[in-house]
Amino acid sequence: MDILMPQLGETVSEGTVGRWYKAVGDAVASGEPLFEIETDKASMDVEATAAGVLTQINVQAGETVAVGVPVAILETKGSGGGAVHASNPAPAANALNGGHAGAPPPGFGPYSEVATPTGRFGTAKGPNGLRVTPLARRLIAQNGIDLDALAAEVSSAGRPRIAKADVLQFVGGTPQGASTQEARPSPPAAGMRSVPLNRIRRTTATHLAKSWTTVPHVVQAIEVDFHRVDSARRAYNSGQSGAEQGGRGGARLSFLPFIARAVCQAIRDFPFVNAQFDGDRLLVHDRVNLGIAMDLSHDGLVVPVIRGADELTVVGLARAIAERIERARAGKLTQDEMAGGTYSISNSGTFGTLFTAPIVNPPEVAILSTDGVTKKPVAIETEAGDAIVVRPIGVLAQSFDHRAFDGAYSAAFLKRLKGILEETDWLQGMR
Repeated sequence: MDILMPQLGETVSEGTVGRWYKAVGDAVASGEPLFEIETDKASMDVEATAAGVLTQINVQAGETVAVGVPVAILETKGSGGGAVHASNPAPAANALNGGHAGAPPPGFGPYSEVATPTGRFGTAKGPNGLRVTPLARRLIAQNGIDLDALAAEVSSAGRPRIAKADVLQFVGGTPQGASTQEARPSPPAAGMRSVPLNRIRRTTATHLAKSWTTVPHVVQAIEVDFHRVDSARRAYNSGQSGAEQGGRGGARLSFLPFIARAVCQAIRDFPFVNAQFDGDRLLVHDRVNLGIAMDLSHDGLVVPVIRGADELTVVGLARAIAERIERARAGKLTQDEMAGGTYSISNSGTFGTLFTAPIVNPPEVAILSTDGVTKKPVAIETEAGDAIVVRPIGVLAQSFDHRAFDGAYSAAFLKRLKGILEETDWLQGMR
């Protein structure tokens, strides 16, 4: 049976094979990982849904192909004792879609080969007998790279082929048309070490650099008294709120789900922050698809999206956030789970930061940072007059695209957000 490149989400049209766990001739058990797929923001393992023998690998590690392209052939025992091969004219069951037969996407024959045109980007056979992957050929042609020099370096390292990673390492970020020799990075000085950026870090760098250079950023911040929030979350986590608490199957509450709920409520009054800038118009979203920026143990940043966040309670948001964190750390997030956001929250508060100016995540027009909540003396009004009390205080900062709205609108949104957090009877609302 053909093993096809799966579609990891509605927005995904291609995938890159990260590595193969099996070699040609290896026996494969049902449910056993076959290969790893890499996308711009995630990587995941693809498992076989049938037992057999891997008889052919069409797409090598590092190569990128369209969804639906056969990446390998798995020989399985058919009902008549034979094996289902790629040459079989009948629609083959896809080992990646639960074993159901089906036609590939439009534009692809059932067993068609997709490759980079050799007339434009060169042949697959390079110097020293090295094979050059399609994506590598394209990068070499577009950047004017000395193929002989690149092949010599790859050969000296004992690698049998030239892949995308080899090209990127060789040029060290050479711009198109620039001299490869001039752009080669200098060896690290004594006492230093060279740490290459991983895939997620490279993608994040490209995306945020584009955002910073194209979006006119403005940042505003407001100080919030989290006294009511803190009382409610402590009561819930200890089981004294009258609602199901974390120890009985629910998610334990931090400050983040309260902030997320307040953001969704404030957006009702200030919908322009939940929009995207589009030339001479602003596209305002009806629902809040809330992105939560998450750090992957300092290996990169991902922003999974909670769709319809405005319809969830504080507890519901806490559970959704916890589920996204678990999937992100396990590397199981799909492209669809990180697409379609309308407003984002960056949570640095767990590290105790004082103030953060986040970068807007286009096409969104605003993002909120949540920083550390610490106890501080504050002045409050009482019936007996002003008094000094100790309260949990934190800073919320919003960066926004000045093309979408002005500072007064952003400030009014933050004021409304502060009022919701400070004045809502959160404990009563969770019962």
